[in-house]
Amino acid sequence: MKQTKISFIIPTLNEAEHISLTLDRLQVSRQRGHEVILSDGASHDNTLLLSKDKIDDHINSTPGRAVQMNAGAKIASGDILCFLHADTKTPENIDELILESLTARNKQSFHWGFFNIKLSGRDWPFRIIEWLINKRSCLSHVATGDQAIFIDKHSFKKINGFSNIPLMEDIEISKRLRKTSRPVCIKKSPLITSSRRWEKHGITSTVLLMWQLRLRYFLGASPATLAKTYKPHKQITSPNKQQLIVFIKAPIPGFCKTRLTPYLSPEEASDFYESLVKNCFNKITAIKNTDISIYTYPDINHPFIKKISQQYSTTCHLQSGENLGERMFNALNESLKTYDKSILIGTDCPLLDQSYLEQAFKALEQDDIVLGPADDGGYVLVGASKIEAQLFNNINWGTDSVLKQSLHNANKAAYKTHLLDTLWDVDTPQDYIKYQNLIQQPTIQATSTARET
Repeated sequence: MKQTKISFIIPTLNEAEHISLTLDRLQVSRQRGHEVILSDGASHDNTLLLSKDKIDDHINSTPGRAVQMNAGAKIASGDILCFLHADTKTPENIDELILESLTARNKQSFHWGFFNIKLSGRDWPFRIIEWLINKRSCLSHVATGDQAIFIDKHSFKKINGFSNIPLMEDIEISKRLRKTSRPVCIKKSPLITSSRRWEKHGITSTVLLMWQLRLRYFLGASPATLAKTYKPHKQITSPNKQQLIVFIKAPIPGFCKTRLTPYLSPEEASDFYESLVKNCFNKITAIKNTDISIYTYPDINHPFIKKISQQYSTTCHLQSGENLGERMFNALNESLKTYDKSILIGTDCPLLDQSYLEQAFKALEQDDIVLGPADDGGYVLVGASKIEAQLFNNINWGTDSVLKQSLHNANKAAYKTHLLDTLWDVDTPQDYIKYQNLIQQPTIQATSTARET
């Protein structure tokens, strides 16, 4: 009989201080045939280095617990998914406890569950806090992320996983899961959860903040609004105040630069796209005091993507969203949770260089949005110091009205918008011929289309 396999999925972001101890306690489960997956959200410390010999797989993801846990679930091979925080100490027989708890009892089938917790702090207030957490969750059937929520994979897929929200993803999925079945609450072997949040920000202030957030969520406040309240409790992971986001497709023949076929074969178009990416990075990496991050689609583990990320020491994430507008908004929105200014570019514009980017970042000191128009009616660059999803709504992507519609949305939202010089990018065979002529010139000046004759 086939053994039921558990995938332990751990979202991480700069968890070098805690990750080794957490993973050590999962090694017995690994020896029994279960797997451990890290879903990393662009750690700048040694999280991945410390983890490499203690996990079965890892994936780079856009930062954000919901996005990271969904990304980990996509590559998981287990029958049951268990989502753990990186600072959680589990019992060494956690796999046995989960499997035993999901066994049918009194002809009732259980599809999900969670653990009671014990906080690591020794002071008596922590005993009260943990008692309240455990009592509330078992009575309400609503768990928090530090309680190691576990779900059978079929049920997880059926409800489409975690909602892509910046906060309350654990509460939200619990409410959907409890409609499918009652949860199992494992009480006899509690998890030990770090009390660092309460110790860092104060027990009273943290408890009041958590209660306030839950009450506001119950009354209908959006997770995005609540995340702004929670932002002061988040860790800033970089000394730089601005980020450059580079959107890259995996260079799969027939997937990228398809408008160049049949002028080029799918393989030739893919090779050409790789050359555009390399040309772009050769120009942009000289910009100072700026973190660079790759957002790719659809394969984050493509060898070319990994090579570029390692060569230029960038973080790498999987794009999330149903269309280009959603993917751009999600990337910029996540970036602006940490950085003051964020700029997003593609790699198809051969004239986009360090000077152009510096102008864009400079514009964001005064304006809310900066756009780099393209001569085909779109844009080669979009940057923001603040962002809302409505800026990318109702836009006909891939048409000559993209810039016009984007400006309309920005004006409607009363955003101050700055336009840079118009450039051109390589989309059509005519653009390709123009590019080939350009690179054959001894000296190439990055002039705008507006100045061309």
